Amino acid sequence: MRNAGHWRNACLALLISATPLGGTRAQDYPPDIATATPAAFAAWRAVTPIEYRNKAWIGQLNGVSTPMERIKLRGKPFYYGSVCIPHDCGGNFVAFLIAVDGAEASGLLSSQSLGVRHRWFGAPDSEARALLQKKIGD
Repeated sequence: MRNAGHWRNACLALLISATPLGGTRAQDYPPDIATATPAAFAAWRAVTPIEYRNKAWIGQLNGVSTPMERIKLRGKPFYYGSVCIPHDCGGNFVAFLIAVDGAEASGLLSSQSLGVRHRWFGAPDSEARALLQKKIGD
């Protein structure tokens, strides 16, 4: 009997370790762009206004977030997502579109804490603007 329980537990542990959690991996989250695709992160840093670069949730995309999406925009793959300020998400979001190859990036900041209604990063076209506004619920 003891052996049967051991094998059942071992099989269960194997099954759990082999099952992806919601199909996500660590690099699917915004703060991991820096290590997963440094060129994309450099593009984000280039469009982030200097006064926001030292705010981790904006400059490093290191705040509260859900997994990023990968979308195609103008035939190119982009990271698409948003991050909010830790412990104060209500009304404090930055949305981003970052080309996976690092060729371009754009964003939209809306932050009650910083007194910013809409601050565009980069030069988003109308399609990108609509996506960014949608992401922050505006």
